[in-house]
Amino acid sequence: MSLLERTAAVADRLRELPAFPRLQGPHVRLREPRADDVDTVFELFSDPDTMRYWSRPPMRQRREAEAYVDSIARGFSERSFLNWLVADHDDRMIGSCTLYDIQVPHLRAGIGYALLPQQRGRGLAGEAVMLALGWGFDVLGLHRIEADAHPDNAASRRLLERLGFRFEGLLRQRFVTRDEIQDSAIYGLLRDEFRPKL
Repeated sequence: MSLLERTAAVADRLRELPAFPRLQGPHVRLREPRADDVDTVFELFSDPDTMRYWSRPPMRQRREAEAYVDSIARGFSERSFLNWLVADHDDRMIGSCTLYDIQVPHLRAGIGYALLPQQRGRGLAGEAVMLALGWGFDVLGLHRIEADAHPDNAASRRLLERLGFRFEGLLRQRFVTRDEIQDSAIYGLLRDEFRPKL
């Protein structure tokens, strides 16, 4: 298949998705948001510890979480990103995992993730990211998935490296936050480097 045919196939698959994809792993599932997730979205994205390494400040009002949930539906309808909520076996939201900045002509996307503080350290983020990577590579047909991490976020950097991402360099003073101008550690994973570990 030529590169032109590959990009056309990815565009077709993305456009023809019948519904928001639901992904199931041994311990977590990735699903679309529901109205009853708003409070947990706010809990996650208003947490200063979680947002310490993000390029935006913590949420301050519940309506920001409502707008965030609405933006997920818009992103899916435009096919510009897929923002799954990570849920446990009781279908309670415990985090977020996103394929963002989907660049069909370049067969690539970025990946981002966050878990509630009480859910960390149990391998759940790695499982969620692995599910999203598998979908991006094997179902959608992407060639490359990128991630950027704050250089001080050792836990996130270890997770990416465990999943096979390669550190590709440091982009200096890339994001302006309320507290600093922060660098980005850039990671990349190619389709033929992906090794599912679920």
